[in-house]
Amino acid sequence: MSAGTEQRWIVLGTDGQHVSLGRTEPSEAEVMAASDALAAQGLSGWLARMQGEYYSRGKVTLEPLKRIGAAHEPDWQAALAAFQRLRGLALAQAAR
Repeated sequence: MSAGTEQRWIVLGTDGQHVSLGRTEPSEAEVMAASDALAAQGLSGWLARMQGEYYSRGKVTLEPLKRIGAAHEPDWQAALAAFQRLRGLALAQAAR
């Protein structure tokens, strides 16, 4: 990672939506709270590390760290594609 690259820990849902947990690694209690919140809605996703700036045109990479939420098997590649699609829409909206 280069010195200027932003790093965040996020919860990535199977639909590509995400929420940031912060710029430092979350505690196990924070991960469990996020997992419980997803499971309560019957959803699953991942704790992931995002590198890059979401609202810049530069490259953003996601690294899955832990599956969280409901017990069903989520599809990482589909979630990643949905994330990139939503990011593209957000960038287009920001450019207006």
